[in-house]
Formats: sequence, C-alpha cells, structure tokens
Amino acid sequence: MTKAADPTDWDRFEVEPMRRGTFLKRAAIHADLVLETRRRAGAAGVLEVGVGSGAQSALLSRTGVSVTTVDNDVRILAVARENLRRFGPRARPVRADAFHLPFPEGTFGVALSQGLMEHFDDERISALLREQLRVARSVVFSVPSAAYPRQDVGNERLMSPDAWQRIVAEAISPAPYRVRARGYRLDLEALKHSLLRRRWGGSYSVLVSVDPR
Repeated sequence: MTKAADPTDWDRFEVEPMRRGTFLKRAAIHADLVLETRRRAGAAGVLEVGVGSGAQSALLSRTGVSVTTVDNDVRILAVARENLRRFGPRARPVRADAFHLPFPEGTFGVALSQGLMEHFDDERISALLREQLRVARSVVFSVPSAAYPRQDVGNERLMSPDAWQRIVAEAISPAPYRVRARGYRLDLEALKHSLLRRRWGGSYSVLVSVDPR
C-alpha cells in the first residue's frame, strides 16, 4: 500500500491530560525514539512536529536539551500545554503548520514526530520531510508497524520497515541523506502482547532516521 486511503479526520484524534503513570508508560514505550532523538539534538535542540500528548517533548526537555513542539490544532495544544506544564515545563509549545514551519533554515539539531507520518500519502510525506529537513539537520520519527493490531484514527498506513525505508528514500531523493528504518529495539508493548500470545509478533513501531551523509 503506497497511499493513505482517506484524509485524516483529526477531530477523531483525542488527547487527554496525562497522569504520572501514563507519562512514565509512554516514556518507556518510546524510549528508543527518545534516545535516538536526544543523541542528534546537539546545542541546537529538538523540534517535535505534532505535539500529541506532549510526552516525548516533556521527557526530552528533562534531559537538558532545548525543545520546541508545534501543532496547528488549538484543541490538542490546549491539553498538551497542561501536560507540559506538569511534566516538561521547559518545552516550548507553538501553534504552527507542519507544512510551513515558522523557523529559519537550520534552526534545530533534529526534528521529531511520533504517530504522524502514517496518516499521509507519499506526496505529503515528502513535503513534511523536506520542510523538517529545511529547519533541522536530521529527522527521526516513529510510526506503527504492520504488526500493530489496530488503526486508532482509521487511515493509518501500517507498513514494514522496508516499506518505510523505500518511501522516505524516494521522498527526499536526490538530497544527500542516509535513511534507516527498523523496529524498536526495546518494544515493551509488543513484548507484552507477544508473551500473552506466546509468540513474537514483531515490533509494533518502526523507527526511521534521516541524517546527512
């Protein structure tokens, strides 16, 4: 599958205030993503595109790195601001369009997203990536894999690391970047469900990185 079936109905995407247990759970689930993002941040810091609950931005800000997070949905931003106030007050939320980011070239060390790219077709993924690479040196994102058991919003493209590798490489070609795609090395959510089924079903998340050659 190379195109999203339907446009995303973001009104179906809900974000709720996080309790400490939820924050810690999300930090554990996406630890691989956070670690890969943190090591690319440098002095320029992190841009998260699509704030969601704010969990990733909150955790990264606790590591001492500068974090800016953007979303164009005022409803989502309102909840995320409260979550960030509680768990990551150093992160800076900004209302902005992911396709037209209000930052100069090379502002950030790395751009991050989690659970965003899978909602778009190849053309829009290319536009998102090129805009992120305009303002950041590298891009790191995660998406649900082909092993993920459901579509939470309804139009998610659930694909393998190989499929994401191909899509991203084609999206930024012929720019001089190295693209890597793999499953999470430590996927606690997939491990839990695999133990219940008594067989390994594969990682629930694909981690994609785009770095200068």
